[in-house]
Amino acid sequence: MDKQRHSPPSWSTRFLEWFLKEDYFEDVQGDLEEEYQLLIKSNGLVKAKRWYNWQIIRLFKPEMAKRIEAQNSIEKETTMFKNYFKIGLRNLWKYKSSTVINVIGLSTGIAAFVLIALFVKDELSYDRHHEHAENIFRVTVKNYTTDGDLSRHWAFASAGHAQRLKDDYSEITHATRFFPWAFPDIKYDGKEFQSEPVIFCDNDAFEIFSFQFLEGSAETAFPDIYSLVLTRSKAVTIFGSEWEENGVVGETVILAAQGEEIPFKVTAVMEDMPDQQHFHFDYLAPIRLLETVMGEDAMNNTTGNYNWMTFIRTSNGANIPKLTASANEEFWDKYIGEFQPGVYAREFYDFVFQPILDIHLTSNLEGEYETNGSIDQVYIFTAIGFLLLLVACVNYMNIATSHYSRRMKEVGVRKVIGAFKSSLVKQFLSESLLIVFVSLPISVILIFWALPYLNEFMGKELVFNPFIQIDIFFGLVSLMLLVGVIAGLYPALFLSKINLVQALKGEQAMNASKWNFRSYLVTFQYVVTIGLIFAIGVIESQMNFIRNSDPGFDREYMVSMFLPRGDYNNETLRNELLKNPNIVKATFSSRIPTGRLADSWGSRFFKGDSAISTSFRLPVVTVDKHFLDAFGIDLLAGENFREGMETNLMPDTTVTGYYIINRAASKALGFDDPTEVIGKKLGYGPSQGRVVGVMEDFHFESLYSPIVPTLFLTRDRYRRVSLKLTGQDIRGTLDYLENVYAQFDPEGDANYRFVDDMFNEQYQKEERLATMIKVFAVIAILIGCLGLIGMVGFIIETKLKEIGVRKVLGASTGSIWMIISNRFAILIGIAFIIGLPLAYWFMNDWLESFVYRTSISIPLIVLPVLGALILTLLAIAYQTIKATKVNPVECLKDE
Repeated sequence: MDKQRHSPPSWSTRFLEWFLKEDYFEDVQGDLEEEYQLLIKSNGLVKAKRWYNWQIIRLFKPEMAKRIEAQNSIEKETTMFKNYFKIGLRNLWKYKSSTVINVIGLSTGIAAFVLIALFVKDELSYDRHHEHAENIFRVTVKNYTTDGDLSRHWAFASAGHAQRLKDDYSEITHATRFFPWAFPDIKYDGKEFQSEPVIFCDNDAFEIFSFQFLEGSAETAFPDIYSLVLTRSKAVTIFGSEWEENGVVGETVILAAQGEEIPFKVTAVMEDMPDQQHFHFDYLAPIRLLETVMGEDAMNNTTGNYNWMTFIRTSNGANIPKLTASANEEFWDKYIGEFQPGVYAREFYDFVFQPILDIHLTSNLEGEYETNGSIDQVYIFTAIGFLLLLVACVNYMNIATSHYSRRMKEVGVRKVIGAFKSSLVKQFLSESLLIVFVSLPISVILIFWALPYLNEFMGKELVFNPFIQIDIFFGLVSLMLLVGVIAGLYPALFLSKINLVQALKGEQAMNASKWNFRSYLVTFQYVVTIGLIFAIGVIESQMNFIRNSDPGFDREYMVSMFLPRGDYNNETLRNELLKNPNIVKATFSSRIPTGRLADSWGSRFFKGDSAISTSFRLPVVTVDKHFLDAFGIDLLAGENFREGMETNLMPDTTVTGYYIINRAASKALGFDDPTEVIGKKLGYGPSQGRVVGVMEDFHFESLYSPIVPTLFLTRDRYRRVSLKLTGQDIRGTLDYLENVYAQFDPEGDANYRFVDDMFNEQYQKEERLATMIKVFAVIAILIGCLGLIGMVGFIIETKLKEIGVRKVLGASTGSIWMIISNRFAILIGIAFIIGLPLAYWFMNDWLESFVYRTSISIPLIVLPVLGALILTLLAIAYQTIKATKVNPVECLKDE
């Protein structure tokens, strides 16, 4: 009979025991089990179990449940927490050196992590303020060779692309072009502002982008072709700080360019474009005006002249890959057709619709309007931020486990009197959280102190105010808990899992295992240290490479300034400047190296009598016959400009052109030998003429951009004068320059700049980023070294008796130092094998983002290992010498 007896479901019985009042349990459970056995016989096991479970659920009522002593439980936990808190404070005070090391490491790590997080958040926020950001795309164009290889990838499109794409594809609801034309002078009320960056755009620009209007509106921005929208800062510059009170809509300003003066009416004022935007304009004017200047054909051009920054806005849910494929399949053949029989335009061109949210961090195309950021730099900063935090946590783990070796007997005693593993874990975790809690206010103070310097250095406006910014407040609280748990969990588990016998043996049991988890933590610290030292070396090497690279022109003691206003002969100004013996050369030009190659007209190359539009962008720079000599640029073939070679580009006219091109343009036209292109027929804008010379390539733009084909011509209109100085009596020469300028323009200001300074400014942003990476990397290294010193000290402290015995037996300080160093040397070797390949891969990928870059040399590979080894040996040497000075009797007296 007993063999047929089935026990009721155990989980139900345990649940009944858990909630039912103890006075009722025995009777109720006995009655239910008796009925359960009867039901098995009559209805079967399955139905009996179902009935039993249901009866227990029915009994789960308030009047049947045990009285929960919540208050007692809370009081008990509160009392225990107070006890943990007191013990934690006592230990912090008792072991001051380890407390100081931990607080410095954690507070510095948290502060650096938060600063990096603020920077990364800012970099990831670019262009997100636009209402339709998810549907905005930049139109870029790829050009392929006859072999199908990628030749160029322009950030710009042709003038005719925007409207045709909008007309042909229903997914595209809006399209606009931005074009910086002529950089006119702006005149108002007797004041003149030279070479202002007026940008011409389509009306759709205000439907695509979320520009904030302060006066006027998007609907009334462009009522006619002579409208002008300006930003707040330019309104202040032109009309004064009280412009908001007086209002400026309706005011007339004069735009002067290419010998013409055109009145424009101010129709709106908008807020300055935010820093978190990949382009910045101060003036916007209707692009329809350019149709009267350039002609309808130029404005409808669909190939070549890639100077038009073009954006489209698509409908919600538009299939962009499908749209791109359709445009590339249909557009080029429709509007360009065949280059020759059987050779279609679509084989040589592709559209790429680039999401605006990706531009700042991932785009580095030819002709970028501004220098973008780098997703690699964001990755580097993010990695360093987390490494800083991890190194600080690992420091705590290492020092805590070393320090807790003194508390092994305490753990043993607690276990003897009945302490559970969970209570020990809680105790040591609470001590970890206490350290982080002490570190957090210090880290906040460090952030408040460092942030203004970071903003000034990086040119940003990062904000940190946890008392107002709720997301930052909760982020700090979460970070505190996370760091506390990460840093304290291993030491807590490490001590709580030790068995009673091992605990009562004390330190020796703990140190019996040579390769414990602490060895892996130390190895991790070395991996980080070696990797960061390597990264610093590569970054510094690349920055030195950029600083010391030859740009291809002479920039030493070169001074440049805008020309004085007024009616005078350029040669008169030049002769007056050259009267000073410390000014040896003077040249006039529209732009100078270190500027942007923004000006460009459509170009055509003639093969026989047939004119073929060039498939590449060919920007133009206007120079005089002294330009090559003043800037030290070699002429490879042909002749320099001379009298009678002026090419005055004027709309709706055909003039004879004389052109000097650079080597890159010669190659783009198909002539590797520069002498072969001399005399070839070329059309540029409204001019048509011959190539008279080829100059050596030089970096007109920064080293972040490749050298592009460029055309130079001479004419009677320039913007700048550049002077070569001897380097003698610089101050006196500059005073003379200002006096000459005042003779020609009494109301103007010379505003001269050294070309060398302008050259260095091109890399200022990258220099700043590189410096910040180095600073945070050094902080991580220092935190690691601080922890290393502390940990070495604790390890040597546990070996004092061994050191005492060795000294009694005649061991020297050097031999003891070698014994202790040996284990660390092995860890460094392991870290080198792991860390260097990872760092090499990471930094090599970073170098790939530069067009011109350094190579990773052997010294850069050896330096991290030597650095880590020297730092370690010095730390061990200091602690060893300190330990060996202790009298052996003091170490051994309790044996």
